[in-house]
Amino acid sequence: MPGLRIALGGASVLGAAACGTPHIDKPRAPDMGELIAAYAAPDAAFDASAADEIALAIGAIDELLARTDLREQLVDVLADVLDQATDLSDVQGDGVDFTFEADGYMRVTRICAGWAAPARPDRDVNGALLVTATFSQDGLDPIVWGSAETCRYRAGDVSIELDQVGASGDAVSVYWGSAPSGQAVSERTLLVDLNLEANIGGERLPLDIDFRSLVDGTLEYRIPRPDGSLIAHVGTENTVTLRAIDGTYVCDPELNCSGPTSTEAP
Repeated sequence: MPGLRIALGGASVLGAAACGTPHIDKPRAPDMGELIAAYAAPDAAFDASAADEIALAIGAIDELLARTDLREQLVDVLADVLDQATDLSDVQGDGVDFTFEADGYMRVTRICAGWAAPARPDRDVNGALLVTATFSQDGLDPIVWGSAETCRYRAGDVSIELDQVGASGDAVSVYWGSAPSGQAVSERTLLVDLNLEANIGGERLPLDIDFRSLVDGTLEYRIPRPDGSLIAHVGTENTVTLRAIDGTYVCDPELNCSGPTSTEAP
């Protein structure tokens, strides 16, 4: 997704004025507290009689993310945010962290690649993803968020278009935690909340889902149930691990499970 534009807001990114720093109204990040808690401590019990239904839900989310290549697209955008933070800050200690001399924010506009080959960064034709990141003297804040502006790209041979749902300003919200600001995106666990519409090869589908991308590249999905939600971890060896309020179950793709064992989250 080539093409990048940056807009800044802040009293001072490097070098606060000697006479004092004026007040800056930082944009308010979306509240992801409930979602963070849901992944940390699932509150539904696993009911083996509902295994087929749960397996279908896991498969549906897994297929949507695979077809849209969304994890990879978001990682690219977040890497842009970190790159710009490096340029705008005073990097300390062999690049392990950033320092800013005032509160502020930046808005990163990443122009989408489009459907043609070779890719051309033309916003009028291909749209864009717009991401807001805020920062303080302690570094980048733990949540970034943004919107989609008819973003077009290809995932393999499939044409993808991402659009807003109504006037939502936080169609994509990402909790990347309070890790040192210099830590690469590939070294972070990302909790992603999506509220988008996707056109996938001519088929329009809602993308009202959330997932957690772990450092090893595997994914976790929140599966709503009548008594709360389960967290399903899709492994690399054709296994599914279900975290529930009553423990952790190790399952095959059809959710024939053993367990429960401990309830500790990864």
